[in-house]
Amino acid sequence: MTAVKNLPKVLLVLRVTIALFLLPWIIEKFTQPEITAKIFAAFYFVDDLPVTASYAIGVLWLALWLAFVTGFKKRISYGLVMLFHGVGTVTTWFKLLPWLDSYNHLFLAAIPTLGAMVALWWLREHDTILAVDK
Repeated sequence: MTAVKNLPKVLLVLRVTIALFLLPWIIEKFTQPEITAKIFAAFYFVDDLPVTASYAIGVLWLALWLAFVTGFKKRISYGLVMLFHGVGTVTTWFKLLPWLDSYNHLFLAAIPTLGAMVALWWLREHDTILAVDK
């Protein structure tokens, strides 16, 4: 029974820590748009991403992040965060396999983060503390 009682607290911790995990990438889109262009070239096959595109992506991500962190429209906002992070994780597959020369263990943090996002999405109706949509 204690686990059920503590579930909303646990989900708040997940939501806040996931939001903190995502925040540097959002800030980077405004402060270092050239890095966003390099990321899009390396992982999404988009060459020459304009600075204005980085800003636009940053604005869209910021809006989604605000919805996510406040628990607004959880089914949609949690789902989109999970989907976008999942796509980002899949596109870095060559960084995740230790037998490849391109392996980078720092990219492995994306996997448990994705798991936390999936768990939060599945349990979203129990995420009620400091959430706009209860």
